[in-house]
Parts: sequence; C-alpha cells; structure tokens
Amino acid sequence: MGVASPTRPPQAGEDIGEGTEYEGDYDTDIASLAPHKDALSAHDRESSLEENSLMSPFNDAPPNAPPPPPGPFASTPRAAPPPVPQSPPLPRRSTEMSRSVPSLPPPVPPPKENHDALFIQNPRKSEDVAESPVLDEPTPLAFDDARAISPPDRRVPPPVGARPRASVEMSRPSLSAPRRSIDHHRPSMDSGFIAGDIDLAVQSGWWKQSNQVPPVLQGRKDIYFECDESTTTNQGEQTMITRETFILFQDYSQTILTARYDPYDPSTVELDQRHEGPPKTMRQDQMEEAYDTFGRKISAAALAKKDQVVGDGSAPGFVLEMIRPLEDALLPISTRSYGALVYANMANASTQQHDAIRPGDIITIRNAKFQGKHGPMHAKYSAEVGKPDHVGIVAEWDGTKKKVRAWEQGRDGKKVKQESYKLDDLRSGEVKIWRVVSRSWVGWQKKALA
Repeated sequence: MGVASPTRPPQAGEDIGEGTEYEGDYDTDIASLAPHKDALSAHDRESSLEENSLMSPFNDAPPNAPPPPPGPFASTPRAAPPPVPQSPPLPRRSTEMSRSVPSLPPPVPPPKENHDALFIQNPRKSEDVAESPVLDEPTPLAFDDARAISPPDRRVPPPVGARPRASVEMSRPSLSAPRRSIDHHRPSMDSGFIAGDIDLAVQSGWWKQSNQVPPVLQGRKDIYFECDESTTTNQGEQTMITRETFILFQDYSQTILTARYDPYDPSTVELDQRHEGPPKTMRQDQMEEAYDTFGRKISAAALAKKDQVVGDGSAPGFVLEMIRPLEDALLPISTRSYGALVYANMANASTQQHDAIRPGDIITIRNAKFQGKHGPMHAKYSAEVGKPDHVGIVAEWDGTKKKVRAWEQGRDGKKVKQESYKLDDLRSGEVKIWRVVSRSWVGWQKKALA
C-alpha cells in the first residue's frame, strides 16, 4: 500500500487549484515523508536557514536566556561550518566533519520563521546554531621567546597621569650629616679625654671635709687627687672657706672642684667644677731632662733595696716608696700611670716608642702572657704576669734582644729582686714603660716635702 503523505497547508505563491502528481509514484519502501517538490523546497529553505544561522555572529536567543542544553551525543565544541553554496544544491554534509572558521561577514537579518523548516530540522542542529563562531587566537610566546624579542632592560613606561614612584633612597639619612653619638652624655667622648662633669652631690656634705671627693669618685683606683684650702674674712664680719680639689685621671686630664661656704652656715655653699685636658707630649729634650732629674735617682734607690722588703711588700708599694722621697716628682695614679709614656706594646699588635728606655723608668704589665724560648738550650717557657696589674723599675734594657730587666717585688716573694721580660714574646695583654716627671707638667705647683 502507498503511504499517505502528510497534509501540508498551502504555501504562498502556490495555485490551489492546480492538480497534484499521482501518489502511487512514491509508494515505495524509501518514499520521502513529503512530496518530491515540497521536499526540495524544504531542503532549500533549511539550507538557507542553516547558512544564515551559521554565518551570523549573533545568537537569536534573548540576551539573558541560558544556552540550550547539549544533545545526547554532544561532543566538544566545534568550529562553525563553511557557507553552503546555494546553486546547484548539494547533498547535506555530515555535522561531524571538521569545519574551518570562515571570515566574519556583515550581519545578516534572521530569516522569517518557517514552521515546515522547523518541523523537519535535525534536532542536533540546535547545538550548531547556538554555537558562536570560534576565532583563532595567537599562541602566547614562551618566556625565552619573549625575552629574545624584548631586550631585558626594557622598562614599561608608567601610565599617563600616574605619580612618579618615590625612590627608597629618599628615606635614608644623608651619610654626610653628623650623627649624634649615643654617648653624648659622656664628656670624655665629646672632649677627647676622661675628665668631665660629675655629680657634685651637694646634699652629701663631702665638701665640708678635707681630702675628700664626691661620692661618685670615692673608692676609685684610677684617680689621684690633692686638696688646697684657704680661709678669708670679710672685714672681720664673715668667714669664708674656699676648698679646691684637683683630680687627676689616668690620661692626665683633670677636674678642679671649688667649694665656697660659710662654716657657720653651710647652706650657703657654692660648688663649681671645671676641666682641663691632658698636657702636651713631652719633647725629646724634656724627656732627657726628666731622666736626669728623677730617673737616675730612682735607679740607684732600687738597686740599694735588693733582697729587702719595701713598704707593704707589694709591687706598687715598692715603686711608690722609690718615687715619694723625690722633691717635686708627680706621684703615680694608682697602678695605671706613672708619668710621661716612653713605650707601649699591645700584644705585639700595636707598639709605639717616644724615647729610649732607660734605667729608672717604670714598667707596668697588665694581663700579659709571655711565651717563647730562653736559656742556652732554648727551652720553651710560658708565663702570665700582671693579673691584673704588676709594676717594677727598669734596671737594664737590651735593644737588640728587646729584653728588659726590672727590679720588682711581690710577684714571686716579697723581697726585691731582678726579673727579665722579652717583649717580643708578648702574646696578650699590654706592657708600658713610663718616665717620672715633675708636677709642673700637669700645671701643679711644687709641693714641699713633709
């Protein structure tokens, strides 16, 4: 039997009264669902609709409409198909074939809606229609390729109107500007010597007593001080006491304290302090003069004390007893300084010498370690001297061997005996040699002996 063709509404431009072809011609197993002419017309309209849909870069769907769901056999997105020639009509190509991307033509208005074309359209074509044309984008260059094209030192200019970036060097202080020392409160750092302002502690009343210093200096072993006192009367009505205290530090800078007060009303005290720097280094002729005045006498006195116990039996006590009898000699500042510096050796890393070492000079040794060889058999030895301080009187100096022989006591027994020190063997600590000088070197008056 023949298959009845579906009833089709009349199309525009067709003559309703015109006869149709015999249906028996299409009564076969491969008969089309539509008459032959109608099928060809529908095929042309479908191709035209498909071409316009694929060539248009715009989607017919509303802007906010979600994309249509993929078909049951949807695969990865594919490129848009090329335009189909309109004449002569060719068989439809499979949608599974790869398609190249055509150049974008000018927008074409969408065709009028055709119910017949939508009825026979392949359902899988909705996926193709919803697709937007895929454009080829340039492949980004690798890091090495980009570096080969662009020089390494190329800098991207800042955007127009952008503020220039402040340099990090702007926040750094200038190196040429003077830096304020963290020790600005220490007078010794500003003036270059030890003497400086001290706490006078008026409320303690130290200034009422002779041969006394402020509490901040009491008990210190690195100073030497003397006091002078005078009393004046103002026309027999008021008595004023003036006491001056001269304090010497180990660098021979000094502080002079002056106290003026009424002994009957100590609340009227006036305290003042001033400072003086160290004296100038002695010239060669002054060094020789000091040796002739004091050095020769000290050397002879030390030799006369051989095998005896002097003073309290200590090394500083022995040297002090050799200097004290000399008129106008400046007494030592504890165990730190004994006059003008002649020689200094800091662990053989730094040495200085201002004059030849002579008998009667004073040698001081602090925290020193000697290590080397001595004797005819060159036996090794190691000795530690001056823990913390040791002092003696030079008896002989051998400049060739750099060996000094000294009179001393208190290091190995209390009796005075002679020891030798090879200065080239000094491994740590310090060795200094001094020359006793007069009081006038620091500006003090000659003091009469008691």
